[in-house]
Amino acid sequence: KKLSTYLFLIFFSFQTSSLGEDISDFQIEDMSIGDSLLDYFSKKEIKDNTNINYYTNNKYTSVEFFGLPAFKIYDTVGFNYKTDDKKYIIVAIAGVLFCEKNIEKCNKKQKEIDLELSKMFKKSQREVEKGKHSADKSGKSTFSHINYWLISGVVTISLIDWSEEITNEKRWIDNVRVSFATKEFNNFL
Repeated sequence: KKLSTYLFLIFFSFQTSSLGEDISDFQIEDMSIGDSLLDYFSKKEIKDNTNINYYTNNKYTSVEFFGLPAFKIYDTVGFNYKTDDKKYIIVAIAGVLFCEKNIEKCNKKQKEIDLELSKMFKKSQREVEKGKHSADKSGKSTFSHINYWLISGVVTISLIDWSEEITNEKRWIDNVRVSFATKEFNNFL
């Protein structure tokens, strides 16, 4: 288990072009903010994996790919781009690791990633948010976000602990997510 964790952290670290604070310097599964989704997927693949009605307005589009063989680290990778952008330029990217019936695995992974990022982003503002997840009306599901505010955007490590009811009803799985978003997209959220 330790070896896979260290490999994840080593892989994550080497995907940075420097220890700078430009959000486009970082990669998830070899893809970065500023890249075109069309460099990796066809228009049909993007359309087939688009989350319909994800946002209350149509300014941005959310796309998520689950369990592709090309993914070396993450179980799923999600993207956002401006809806009217014909080049499908990535403005946010997230990698998700599932921790089915093992929230302690997610907790441990979030702490390990946070430790690694804290070494990279020594000059960045770090912020922790915790609370009840709004998607669970019972109030039993929780979240923990650790944000690193960079000059050009935000890096977030999120941990979602779904209630047993939500897991059984909707089949949502506890997870830890690493995401990068431009300042503009984060302001939209």
